[in-house]
Amino acid sequence: MDTMNRIPVQKQIRIAIAGAGLGGLCLAQGLKKKGIQCVLFEKDEAMNTRTQGYRIRINEQGRQALEDCLPESVYQLFIETCAARTKGLKVFTSHLEKTGKDLVDSWSDGIREVPDLKPNRLTLREILVHGLEEKIHFGKAVTDYRKLESGEVLLSFADGSSYTADLVIAADGVNSRIGAECCGDQKVNTGNITIYGRTFLTDENREAIAAELRTGTSVILGDQFSLIADAMQFDFSKYNSSWDALSPLQDYFYWAFIGKPAAFGWPLQDFYTLSSQEIFNHIRRVTDNWHPQLRALLDFGDQQSLVMGPIRSSLPKEKWVSGNITALGDAVHAMSPAGGVGANTAFRDAELLTVNISEAVFGNTELALAIENYEDAMRKYSNEAIIMSLEGGEVLYGNR
Repeated sequence: MDTMNRIPVQKQIRIAIAGAGLGGLCLAQGLKKKGIQCVLFEKDEAMNTRTQGYRIRINEQGRQALEDCLPESVYQLFIETCAARTKGLKVFTSHLEKTGKDLVDSWSDGIREVPDLKPNRLTLREILVHGLEEKIHFGKAVTDYRKLESGEVLLSFADGSSYTADLVIAADGVNSRIGAECCGDQKVNTGNITIYGRTFLTDENREAIAAELRTGTSVILGDQFSLIADAMQFDFSKYNSSWDALSPLQDYFYWAFIGKPAAFGWPLQDFYTLSSQEIFNHIRRVTDNWHPQLRALLDFGDQQSLVMGPIRSSLPKEKWVSGNITALGDAVHAMSPAGGVGANTAFRDAELLTVNISEAVFGNTELALAIENYEDAMRKYSNEAIIMSLEGGEVLYGNR
């Protein structure tokens, strides 16, 4: 253990979080709730610079982590703005016939009493920013980091500025240099892709889209790919003044194709260059013989909302040397979206880090030991989540 990381309990440690995504924001909220200061450095120029998906699943562990980390009012706003809970996981053929097949166990809609929560991703991120506005510095891409002789960490940014911290947490996503170099994270391209989209629910398409898709989660099994659809219908009777600071919500269908590029008619290396129109043309081709009320979900899709990318996954990892640089979320354990647990695992990281850092600040635990304890626990449960997510992918887009 590096003795240079032994920071006295009485010292107000300087904590830098690289990345203001969901996991980094949850950690910052948790630390603030404990009375611990931190700063966040986000490479994007603004909160909504990039589209990052439209719906995420929050399971019971993720919900508990959010409740523990967030102030009561912020947590209640999160609960209020989630889509209405509807229980049920339905699996269909492309002709809208139920199959009765079991799918991914980590999706609780079909196997547990209380279904997962489903927030709009941007809404959740905006909620997690509440109270942290002055702590987030945008346009701060980390270009380098190094340990100083004092044991502190110097972060350098693309704009030429720098920041010295006692503790650095990388929460900067799948391309994190810190996660790779300090935590031994190795990511691989699985060779599969996701295509995210949404279809706003309107009077025009309400009857055209299958009624079976309007509640719960629906999965349509294709040939080496699946389509997942969720009706994101919000309870606007809960609307109050706290919603005013959020981007307006509108009922929509979230949908996502997940599978092998060849199933859509293009090699893996080609899909990066496709326009939204070309992607939609491929989607229409592979769904041409689907039930008309299934095709309608896509025909009425918002073409501007299309997001496509490769599925990358971290490899399970062994213990590394701990210190005062660590990571959370995709920066250290990216996983296939097929398991639906990526964000939940990041929230779990944030909750555990909050507890361990608090023990170092207010208790008798040395900072380096607190981080080591976090990493030992995180490594175990994230390795399990990575494997489960890869297995979920085989269910959704494996050979059938």
